[in-house]
Parts: sequence; structure tokens; C-alpha cells
Amino acid sequence: MLQDCISFSPNIWRSLATKTFSHSFLRLRATVFTIEDEELSHLGTAVYPDVALINHSCLPSVIVTYNGTSADVRAVRDMNPGDEVLISYIDVLYPTEDRNTRLRESYYFTCQCQECGSQSSDQAKLKLRKRSDPAEAEVINTMVRYARKCIREFRVFKNSNTPASTLLEMCEQSLDEMGAVFDESNVYMLHMMYQAMGVCLYMQDPDGALRYGEKIAKYYRKLYPAYSLNLSSLYLKLGRLYFGMERNSECISVLKKAKAIMEVTHGKNHFYVTELDRQMKEV
Repeated sequence: MLQDCISFSPNIWRSLATKTFSHSFLRLRATVFTIEDEELSHLGTAVYPDVALINHSCLPSVIVTYNGTSADVRAVRDMNPGDEVLISYIDVLYPTEDRNTRLRESYYFTCQCQECGSQSSDQAKLKLRKRSDPAEAEVINTMVRYARKCIREFRVFKNSNTPASTLLEMCEQSLDEMGAVFDESNVYMLHMMYQAMGVCLYMQDPDGALRYGEKIAKYYRKLYPAYSLNLSSLYLKLGRLYFGMERNSECISVLKKAKAIMEVTHGKNHFYVTELDRQMKEV
């Protein structure tokens, strides 16, 4: 009987099959976790159905890290019995509008958390350069649009085998343009500095990478939560750079900061933490 129905109206059944597949694909996509190493380099993807049940917040109470094939959920702030366990699905560095754009594009919802409701961090994240003649609102809005355009275009060029020298030039040009309106701590400035740091590392330019990395670290400490993987991974990168330059005291200093974060996010017995201990003893 089912075959008769399919034969009678194949287009309808094809449409239903397509919709069912699309719905299933979107549900699967929303439950896939990106597996990264201690420096947030991509290792692969995995599905953890139980962890995927945890709701999102831009003020997460827990963080998900990985130990072999297992996903660990660890608290990153004090919690009381009955508190909801919340993770962040996205990078929380960015202002409210950008975070929710990302959530709608990837997870099909708008966040209603306390941070999104109050937008209390947006002013610091979008800090403007101090000027004797403050920039007008339209100038600021135009620069925000320019910054978002630069981020999108850089991503496209980065994924299309563009020469590293061209990518670095794109970063430097955008930083010059944005710097006329934005403070150095503005998250759009930090985004392009981070990209520039990555390009410098690829080009084996440790001085350039360190110059950008030290600036970024100064502001990441203020803008990210205390136990942020983004911050610990930056400290590890800086530690590697200091070690290569034989700046041992500075190397130990940033690695200790990374370890303090990772003992909470990964646990004291995690391989990454024990390996970090070993590396610190070799400095």
C-alpha cells in the first residue's frame, strides 16, 4: 500500500523525504561538538547526545572539554543546588548583536540570558578611541559595518589559499582603518589582531606574533570569563614564543596562568595539564 502511494504521488513523497532529511540534518548539526586541542586547534568533530541537551547561556556555568573520546562537563563558577547547568555554544567575546546573529545562523534561536538582556558588557567590548572630537553615531555605525565586513572577507580569503603576506596586509590595513575610531581593546580590533598573530606564526615571524599576542592578552583578561579556554590557549601560544626566544621568566609566568585556568577547565589530572607541568620543568 505504501508503494502504491509513492507511485501515485512521487513528488509529494520526495518532498516529504527531503524535509525529513533536512530536519534530521539540522538537528544533528546542532548536536555536533568541535574537538580542539589545548591551543584550540581543530582536531575533529563528535556527537555527544547527553551534553547536547545542556542549554546555552552567554554567561555559562560550565565548560565542555575533552579527554580522549570522552566529553567532560566542569563548573567554571560557583553554583548552588538546583541551578541550571549552562554552556556557551559560541565565542562570548563579541557584543550581543553579533552573538545572537551567530546563534540564529548556527542554532536557530535568539539568546534570552541575563547578559543579552542587559547588554552590560557591550560598551566595553565596543570601546571607542578617545578623541578631542568624539565620533558621531553614523561614523561609529559605519565602522562597525566595515569591521564585520573585514571579518567575513578575511575568513573567505583565509579559506581560499591566499598568500600569508596578503592576509597579513589585510589585517594591518583593517586595523589602521578601525583604529581611527575604535580603541585598541575593541573586540573587532582584537579579532583582527588575533588573525594577524596567527598569520605571523604561520610565516615564522615570532616577533610579530608576540607583538600582537601581548596586546591581545592584556584585553582578553578583562573581556573573557576568568576560566576561558580562549585565554588559556593564548597564554600557551605566548609561552611557546617566549620559550623560543629564551625569555624563560616570562615563559614560566604565562604558562602558570594557563595552568591555573586549565586545572579548572580540564582538571588537575588531565593529560594537557600534566604535559604542561613537564614542559614548565624543562624551561
